[in-house]
Amino acid sequence: MTTLRSDEVRIPREAREAVARHEKVIVLNRERPVFAIVHADDLGAAALKRRPGRLVSEIAADLAGAPAPDPFFAEDMGAVLRSVGPVTEMP
Repeated sequence: MTTLRSDEVRIPREAREAVARHEKVIVLNRERPVFAIVHADDLGAAALKRRPGRLVSEIAADLAGAPAPDPFFAEDMGAVLRSVGPVTEMP
């Protein structure tokens, strides 16, 4: 979820008043809905607190059950890079 300060967006007074009454405001582009503006209280606490991605504890638990990396992987990758030769930064 992206968060902006209120002074960084321009929302017409009518839309602000409707949202303050907990009405959903739909923004149209070429007569098609593209945005919905809702009151923050209507999102629920979980939607406001949850950030994108996964918790570190979840990732650690997944990695704990994963197999150990191949001990020769780094050597194999080094051989591949040596066989390719120098690579330009931007092709």
